[in-house]
Amino acid sequence: MTNGAWRDSGPSAFQGRRALVIGGSGGLGSAVALDLARAGADVLATGRAAGPLRSLRTMAEAQGLAIRTARGDATRRAPWRTLARRAGPLDILVHTPGDYWEGPLSRLSERAWRALVDSNLTSALVAMQEALPGMRLRRYGRILLFGVAGGDSPRAAPRAHAYRALKTALLSLARSVAVEEAANGITVNVILPGIIRTPDLPRSFRATASRVPARRLGTPHEVSRAALFLLHEESGYITGSALTISGGYLL
Repeated sequence: MTNGAWRDSGPSAFQGRRALVIGGSGGLGSAVALDLARAGADVLATGRAAGPLRSLRTMAEAQGLAIRTARGDATRRAPWRTLARRAGPLDILVHTPGDYWEGPLSRLSERAWRALVDSNLTSALVAMQEALPGMRLRRYGRILLFGVAGGDSPRAAPRAHAYRALKTALLSLARSVAVEEAANGITVNVILPGIIRTPDLPRSFRATASRVPARRLGTPHEVSRAALFLLHEESGYITGSALTISGGYLL
């Protein structure tokens, strides 16, 4: 730290850094993209839905920020390579996607399972495989994945079997890559958000604030502030970590 001060929020904290935010059309991804741009990063935000990406550009323009956006399917390698080339040599990779499915195990079809695997796990694997060679060459990189609160220990998740299993696997994958890449100046960390008030929050979760020790739901901005801490140049000795942001939920 410089003079003992943490300087993650200034307009030049990420100056010169190129960032790709996968899932930028979602509530958490768009919050991270906006905060990175506000701190000086060159940001490309990607997502599957055109409408939310337009909304992100509108929000950015209203704040005097420049964020590039592109539609793309992060589960397929060829489109991902096109997006990566458009982003330029990456310093920062943020992966926020993760489709959610809830229901009895008997109704979880093999097709739905494979789609959940692709969304939550395969897309992260593909993104890291494509981003890491350039990061190794420059001996610098910050990778941040998004799991779920409680995903740092196996636990029962009735009706959300696949989602929690895959988020637990994501943390294991992240920690394995963190060990492999630590000597290359690359960090890999995971944020484990609890119930965050986003536009895409499932309806079944909207009335659960009373079950959270903090007695409220979290905000995307609270998550994005933690994300910037882990993505900052000065956080280079933090890798393989899982940061829970849940107001005490599932501790």
